[in-house]
Amino acid sequence: MSIKSLSITEDAYVALKAIKYGDESFSDVILRLSHEKIGAAAKFCGIWKDKPEITRRLKADLKKRRAELEREFEGRQRRFFGGHAQ
Repeated sequence: MSIKSLSITEDAYVALKAIKYGDESFSDVILRLSHEKIGAAAKFCGIWKDKPEITRRLKADLKKRRAELEREFEGRQRRFFGGHAQ
């Protein structure tokens, strides 16, 4: 396995660090997130194109979940920074 160096902003570093699980490496975090986003969506690409009611409901559910995740992430940032804004 080859190793590549990346330059990321301090904010990106803090964000990655906040979502690490236990002894998970930053590479593990990136791979986990990329598989969650790409893998799950790719499985179902176009499957409901002829079912607008299912598509509408899924979009609404995704929007709700995205809002929940954003609130969760903001909470993690507050805990990490001890209530101090970035």
